[in-house]
Amino acid sequence: MSRRELTAVAADGVGLAGSLWAPDARAPRALIAMHPGFGPADRDAGGLFPPIRAALLEEGVAVCSFDKRGVGESGGSWLQADIDTQTADLTAAVAAAQAVLPGLATGLFGHSQGGWAALAAAGPASADFVICNSTPGVTPRAQEAFTTRAHLAGLGLELEREIEASATFDELMWMLSGGTTFEEANEWMSDPSRHRALADLADADAALPADEALWDFVVTIVDYDAAESLRSIRVPLLALFGGSDDIVPVEESADRYAELVPPHLLTLHVLAGGDHGLRIPGTEAFAPGYLDALTDFVGDRL
Repeated sequence: MSRRELTAVAADGVGLAGSLWAPDARAPRALIAMHPGFGPADRDAGGLFPPIRAALLEEGVAVCSFDKRGVGESGGSWLQADIDTQTADLTAAVAAAQAVLPGLATGLFGHSQGGWAALAAAGPASADFVICNSTPGVTPRAQEAFTTRAHLAGLGLELEREIEASATFDELMWMLSGGTTFEEANEWMSDPSRHRALADLADADAALPADEALWDFVVTIVDYDAAESLRSIRVPLLALFGGSDDIVPVEESADRYAELVPPHLLTLHVLAGGDHGLRIPGTEAFAPGYLDALTDFVGDRL
């Protein structure tokens, strides 16, 4: 495996730092650009990408990925990059890699919310195929409601407290959706009558933006809907989900993919035992069949 450092320039002039890995033994058969999920993720997506990258390199596929804005050596701030901006960043990353390895079939791989950028970039980046890894088919607001309810149920609270916490979370999501300012929301959360519910939500690891910058970022994405990107897909799409994912509503998401993507373009797998990272919970091992499903799909495109 050889590695080359890359720099891409985003549409607004921000510099993005990344790497391009290529197989040593032979000329690459294809190029895949990988994009991570929510948060300040680097080019390795916190350790998720390296074993996936290794499997692709074994198949003769070159791989590139970049630090998100404000992470590692990239400029800017991930808190100022909504899905449209991430889509443009991914498109710029692909162009930088193609300048080094021109003429290859090119795929996009997006993990979780990063899959929305991969779907939206399929046209602008002239992708030949797309892979969505645990990418929700619902909005962030619906996804977080699902996650929060699942985690609250695991706390073993009395039903009244669970209902109270769920209702409080729903109110917060509507405030985000309505563009409520962080100052207004903070005042609302300071009401003593909500302290118990907010404490229960914290115990459930609910997505409660803790500062103004994060609150303002979530406002920009909370109602993002990938439906138009899914309807617009004109290349083969692989959608991979873990059967034990407690972050994404897998059944609802899979149904949405099946509804919006032409059947001849969609390959969808729900892998038993896989969590949100498609791993067996509590281990670094991928769910059985995950890497095979990934490499088989890519191989069939070449």
